[in-house]
Amino acid sequence: MPKGAKILDLCCGHGRHLLPLAKMGYQMTGLDLSKKALAILAKSAKNKKIKVRIIRSDIRKIPFKNEFDAVINMFTSFGYLETDYEDFKVLKAVAKALKPGGKFLIDIMNRDWMLANFQPKLWEKVGKLLVLEERIYNPKPRRNTVKVQILDEKGKWHKTAWILRVYSLREMRKNLSKAGFKIIKVYGDTIGDQKFTKNSRRLVILATKQDR
Repeated sequence: MPKGAKILDLCCGHGRHLLPLAKMGYQMTGLDLSKKALAILAKSAKNKKIKVRIIRSDIRKIPFKNEFDAVINMFTSFGYLETDYEDFKVLKAVAKALKPGGKFLIDIMNRDWMLANFQPKLWEKVGKLLVLEERIYNPKPRRNTVKVQILDEKGKWHKTAWILRVYSLREMRKNLSKAGFKIIKVYGDTIGDQKFTKNSRRLVILATKQDR
């Protein structure tokens, strides 16, 4: 994208993609529902003297029309809603927020890779933390339930859980087309120009909004 292009970081979180892009000269808007994450983003932007626009909103209700040259949705921030239809609402909202011909970059987990490498239980050490992940995949709704327990250095356990709808390229192609997009290219990772295969860990899709 040319410098000065208007880009929306959908599910921007703390701004780990938004802030570097703003520093590169793009007009960045960050949208997220988490007050805590947006507060951290606002503080970081202020400390680094980076100008960004921050919006707190449900991703199904992006409050813009024909506003952006591009929308990015990074690191599996898609698929946590209750139904496939609610996920589709997000794609429609993205299409509405983009200018005609605008680009959409979405980065999610590749379901084919996940199923081929599925581990119901995984222990991992992250710094001084010990992390246990337990996963249950339900094939009919194609949803992966993940329960995480973290043991900190003081011996205290912390628990969290989520349910993720995991998509195949075929499903995403169908949904994006229905929402008004045409896929330009599909990558197997966000690093380099890796061609997508069923063995790719990531499913990274670059699409464009079609004129209708």
